[in-house]
Amino acid sequence: MKKWLVRISLGMFLFAVLFSGFVFFQSVVTVSVPDTNLRLARANVPEGSNAFTVLLEATNHIWWPQKQESEITGLTRATNSNWDFSFASLVLSTNTEALKGWDKAMSMPDFQVPECKFEDGLEYLSGWKRLGQLASIRENSLMRRGEDVEAFDEMVQQIRMGRKMQNAHGVLLHHLVGAAVKEIGYSQMRYWAATTRLAPEQLKNFIKQIEPLPNEESIAYANSMRMEYQLSVTMVDDLRRGKITDPEAGKVLRSARFVPEFNVSKTKARLAGKFQFLVDIAPRRYCEVKFPDPNNRPNFFLMLLSGNAIGEILCELLEPSLDGTFARKVRSDVSLQATRTILVLRAYQLIHGRLPENLDALVPEFLDKVPVDAFNGQPLHYSAEKKIVYSVGKNLKDDGGDDRSNAAPEQNHLDLVYQFDF
Repeated sequence: MKKWLVRISLGMFLFAVLFSGFVFFQSVVTVSVPDTNLRLARANVPEGSNAFTVLLEATNHIWWPQKQESEITGLTRATNSNWDFSFASLVLSTNTEALKGWDKAMSMPDFQVPECKFEDGLEYLSGWKRLGQLASIRENSLMRRGEDVEAFDEMVQQIRMGRKMQNAHGVLLHHLVGAAVKEIGYSQMRYWAATTRLAPEQLKNFIKQIEPLPNEESIAYANSMRMEYQLSVTMVDDLRRGKITDPEAGKVLRSARFVPEFNVSKTKARLAGKFQFLVDIAPRRYCEVKFPDPNNRPNFFLMLLSGNAIGEILCELLEPSLDGTFARKVRSDVSLQATRTILVLRAYQLIHGRLPENLDALVPEFLDKVPVDAFNGQPLHYSAEKKIVYSVGKNLKDDGGDDRSNAAPEQNHLDLVYQFDF
């Protein structure tokens, strides 16, 4: 009996030694990191010609008192039925310096944010959003005073500023804030199309002005993914070297430099694969992309065998949602096309005295082709009776323009509906 116990113990000991040796080998083996296409060189932009510097200074002049936040926010909504001209004038006059900085930044050709670090708070991004909201107050004031051309000019500039923010060599957060600033401009145009006094030719001119350059939106998205990757791998290197500066995180994460279950090259290779996937799909339609199953993850034992359990967990924290991140980009593309379509419908109505039966009637008098739904690659949907333009959304099914926004989650259809009132 004792001999069997000795043999079992010896076998278990040998297995533990072999297992530990295998894991240690997996922890130290180096793999190639295919990230050549994920490296984005930064331009040498002089501080005096960088719109970022001007915009940063503008955020320091924002007047947005917390006690009056709800009233100010109300002015940003074009739908506000209780418009207060005197309060709007007060807000705009008090924010004169902030808006001057916004205007100056829009006129500057160069826009590059500082290189991001893991510990950066990026507090200035909330200031960007505030500046965009102040610009919308100015747009609403101009429209209510009958200065439609000036108002639409500012909406165009706001959309262009959002695009600049998205392609300013920033990370995903910069891209998302830029998309939010663009969306303010899009929503403003869609609402004011109903009451604008612009002539059809003027509307057609503004439609051309909000059209991005070829591949501009896709390039901006891909570049933000590249910068997000670079931020992530820098964080991995700093962690391995014990250079994480946050006191709480540093106390735990610095110890990873002495743990075998952290293979830097394997961690970087996994990150490179995920971010390269996001870069590659940038110009595609949502329906053309097959996303990996988010639930298809290795179990903890396989993670241990890989010799990179810590790196795998770290990747889970650093990698953005592949589906969700790309869907937000596609949604912004759809919003642009819906805005163009609604402006065209207004121009058509002004000329013909009625809405068209379908979007094909807009070609070629107003458009070269019917705007495409970036989710399914098909023409956008339209209902003259319901006065809506809509996308099929993520489920890629035409639910008749029913978004059921107030329904229970299991009943919520995913059509993206854009209403107009003319």
